[in-house]
Amino acid sequence: MLKTYLIVCLGALILGAFFYGKNIEQEKCRVRNLQLSKQHQEKIILKQREIHDTVYKTSLGDIRRILCDKYTIAE
Repeated sequence: MLKTYLIVCLGALILGAFFYGKNIEQEKCRVRNLQLSKQHQEKIILKQREIHDTVYKTSLGDIRRILCDKYTIAE
């Protein structure tokens, strides 16, 4: 009887360690994914800043002229 309890306790301990390790690995994966998405979002923000700086530095008349030159229908 004592041998059965020992085997059951050992099995429960191994099973608990397995699920504990599984949860830790899932958390590490979540942290890694959050860091990657944060880096990707920072790149997007920097690109948006470059675009906005370019747009805001030109005046409205200049933008109209550029668009008219580039996108008019040639006769």
